Amino acid sequence: MSGLDQVRALAEKTVRSPMMQLLDVGAVSAEPGHVVMAATPRPDFNNQVGIMHGGYIATLLDNACGAAAHSVLDGKHYCLTLEIKVAYLRPVRADAGPLTVVGRVQKAGRQVIMTEAVLRDGQERDLATATSTLIVQPITDDMR
Repeated sequence: MSGLDQVRALAEKTVRSPMMQLLDVGAVSAEPGHVVMAATPRPDFNNQVGIMHGGYIATLLDNACGAAAHSVLDGKHYCLTLEIKVAYLRPVRADAGPLTVVGRVQKAGRQVIMTEAVLRDGQERDLATATSTLIVQPITDDMR
């Protein structure tokens, strides 16, 4: 199964990682190098001042970057986040309603994929952005 098919399976909710289940993050659509995901913030992801924890936001963005990168792989490789940079633009509250996370591949090479993502609220306001570099690795027999 190609990477794109695997990401599309997320949109069909036939496959979700434990982290995506915990955070209730799901893919909405996927094309080569472009994914749209959805998440609904919850009060139990708040930090001590009553807004969404930065780690929650970073995780949403990392998921979108990783899914976008994965969507251009051949099914014989996987990718891991090498680095991610997050910019927090606005506070995110639990009552923000459904959030949209869009991930896009900026450049895909054989060993490294560069991506970007944006987190938006229901009014299409940008809440946070990220750029990420992912390293491509072959899937080995012990991983199957």
